Amino acid sequence: MPAAVAMIVAETVDFDPKDIDLYDPDEIVTATIAFKSAHGENERVVEINTSTVLLEGTHSPIPGSNSTSTKPFKYTCDFDGYDVRDIMWLKICHMAPNPQGNYVVDLTITGKLYDGTPFTGTGHIQVKPRRHSPPPPPPP
Repeated sequence: MPAAVAMIVAETVDFDPKDIDLYDPDEIVTATIAFKSAHGENERVVEINTSTVLLEGTHSPIPGSNSTSTKPFKYTCDFDGYDVRDIMWLKICHMAPNPQGNYVVDLTITGKLYDGTPFTGTGHIQVKPRRHSPPPPPPP
């Protein structure tokens, strides 16, 4: 039986933009992940296998949008804004049968380092409210 591998948990995950208009989302949503400094984890950020990074276990970053920095130790990637909007709609529809109002949706990013060590991080995006408009239909 293989030994258990410890998961690296991100200290913060920030999304830009911080809110999304579900009718007309931004084309690109940038995720920035900062890792904890315990046990040398932050130095390992440069070892992220970018082909394993997923948003909510299903959506990969836009090819070529991945980058790492060493001061501070962060990983940044871009996701398609329409994919992010669809994920948010699915989560909102599970919260309420007729979703209307102001929601904050948690989104999780997962992946692995080249040595197979998994990492995870969760951030959130707020739904930008629309005035005098019904909510858009859920994605197909």
